[in-house]
Amino acid sequence: MNDIIPSSIEIFPNELLIELFEYISPYDLYSTFFNLNSRLNSIINSLKNLRLILQEDWDNKERFIPFFASQISTLIIKHDELIDFSYYSNIRSLKLCMPTIDQCNAIQPFFLPNLEHLYISNLYFSNNSEQICRCIFSSSFSRLQICQIDRMTFNDSYSYSSLSLRQLTISPCTWKSNMYKQIFQACPKLTHLRIIRLRNLSFKLSSKIVCLHKSLRYLSIHFSSLGNDWYNQIDWLLSIVPNLENFTILIDQNDTNIEFPFDLFAHLLIQHVPYLINFNAKIPLNKFLSKELNMIKCLHPLFIHIRFQRYTTRSINNYLIISSER
Repeated sequence: MNDIIPSSIEIFPNELLIELFEYISPYDLYSTFFNLNSRLNSIINSLKNLRLILQEDWDNKERFIPFFASQISTLIIKHDELIDFSYYSNIRSLKLCMPTIDQCNAIQPFFLPNLEHLYISNLYFSNNSEQICRCIFSSSFSRLQICQIDRMTFNDSYSYSSLSLRQLTISPCTWKSNMYKQIFQACPKLTHLRIIRLRNLSFKLSSKIVCLHKSLRYLSIHFSSLGNDWYNQIDWLLSIVPNLENFTILIDQNDTNIEFPFDLFAHLLIQHVPYLINFNAKIPLNKFLSKELNMIKCLHPLFIHIRFQRYTTRSINNYLIISSER
């Protein structure tokens, strides 16, 4: 019988241990492997891409934080207590799941100079966003490229500007006609914009608002309901993003008695966004005849795949799904 050679995690090379340790919770990593020997200590101290989730019971583990806080690159906060971000200078990705005004105001560039990705789920805390919006749309976070903030608060008297921001997702609770102007003027290098409108809001455009944005390539708009002003809004919006390449429009329900004007909508795409290469849509229908599918396909070259999604439940709309993906 062959002798059984005992194995140990230490037989693995440093490169493999580094990759392995980055998948382990920092709490478990330090409590299990730290101070076992100098080699493991050295490897653990060299890690710079740890991911930490602070739950509501984080106070029970707070004593461990100073040991590895500077090694955290991704921090997800799932409680509403105040956080001292001065510990986390290495953070590149930050997510607040239950943001308070104190948490938002604590996000400062001198604490988080390496921040690249910021997600603030302030769906029900819109009043907490004015100060953080000033930081997001400024040169303070010089590395911030991706941001999702459910509620934004702009001050008309304040000048916003961010040359680093590339991707923005917002769910505005109130939507003013100049909000597009503020976003586009503040972020001239923005390439991705996703707007989630949770409810139908009155939206009146002013003909004086002109802010051509040539960098935007991806636009996604999600309407919770289709109101009477949607066509003018889309018409105006597409007219100021001439280099758009990807466009998605999702509509949950149609509150009007007007059928979706596919011919006019196709004309908007042809007129305003000639470089469009990808298009996706989900459109609620009050009534629809299957023979109309071929007619709709002929309206625009990107109306390639069209299918009717029928629901038997009366409370759920029937939808037309359009996609350009081949």
